[in-house]
Amino acid sequence: MSKTLLDLQNISISYDNKKSFILRDISFSLQEWEILSIIGKNGTWKSSLLKAIAGIQKIHAGNIIHHTQKISYIPQKLELDKSFPLVVNEFFHIFNANLSAQSITQYLKLFDIVKLQKRNIHDLSWGEFQKVLILNALLSNPDVLLLDEPTSWIDVIWEELFYKNITEIKKTFPDLAIILVSHNLSLVYKNSSRVICLHENNFCCHGTPQELSNNSDIKNIFWEYLRPYEHQPHAVHHHTH
Repeated sequence: MSKTLLDLQNISISYDNKKSFILRDISFSLQEWEILSIIGKNGTWKSSLLKAIAGIQKIHAGNIIHHTQKISYIPQKLELDKSFPLVVNEFFHIFNANLSAQSITQYLKLFDIVKLQKRNIHDLSWGEFQKVLILNALLSNPDVLLLDEPTSWIDVIWEELFYKNITEIKKTFPDLAIILVSHNLSLVYKNSSRVICLHENNFCCHGTPQELSNNSDIKNIFWEYLRPYEHQPHAVHHHTH
């Protein structure tokens, strides 16, 4: 039987001192090994929910019960000071000072990015930088990995590769649970254990991909919005833009 890592119990979030709520009475649990995807239109506060789980966003009602030692959170976009030179290996050591260079190289092989370890981090494409961020998070050996729209700045080919990387991560870290925000419904269905759909400050519906695949609410509310996502060309996007 799998272990419960997180319990969200009727959490609500307000930005105006409880006069109104952007999210209300959200409840679900997260089990070890699960991949839980959160979908929803713009303005449904998916990122705020993820930040609340990470402990960055204050909740104004309810409880989040943690049965976990370590949660790693990767934001949708991270800007670094371009005037500060930093190679990939140095970036890793800032956050993981006790890890040996040999240990880091073993992790780099997991993503097939050994060749990046001496590159300046500002010269990486967004897809490459995203791999570095995820690997950096994994180096701390978390129980839960939170990813805020990890495929929004990469093209379709890199998006599919991202999910292949997630599959490889799960082979190496079988008990790791992942919560991610995504726009691509077809890839979410193929790669998630469960899906949560946010709509108008609350759940629209949630369940396994199989349970949701024929859900009329999903089709009525999300279908047009969640058609194949239009990415910008990978070659012209860098994380420092």
